[in-house]
Amino acid sequence: MAVVLIIGVLLAVQFGRQVYANWEIGQRAAAIQAEIEAVDGQNAELRRELAYLQSDAYISAEARRLANLGASGEQVLIIPPGAEEPLPEELAAAAAPSEPMIEQWLDLFFGSPQAP
Repeated sequence: MAVVLIIGVLLAVQFGRQVYANWEIGQRAAAIQAEIEAVDGQNAELRRELAYLQSDAYISAEARRLANLGASGEQVLIIPPGAEEPLPEELAAAAAPSEPMIEQWLDLFFGSPQAP
């Protein structure tokens, strides 16, 4: 009877080990599957970016940005630095706040402080 009991315990332990090993393999497979899905998402994003970088729209935009080139029939306007017209006095006075921005935000959210 003791021999049957020992064999039963050994079989139960071996069965438990196999169940745990199968569960662990399943967990690793799920983690690897999640990693594969993340990499697939990154690959899709990179493919979209590559398609844009190979498109005529990107090449045209870069040519305009880097070499100041325009399309045929298009006129390019370059404004030299310092050629901007200053704001009229009434707009310049309205554009310049009298107090710092943080105080303006605090006044907006909490109301202006009351002077005693």
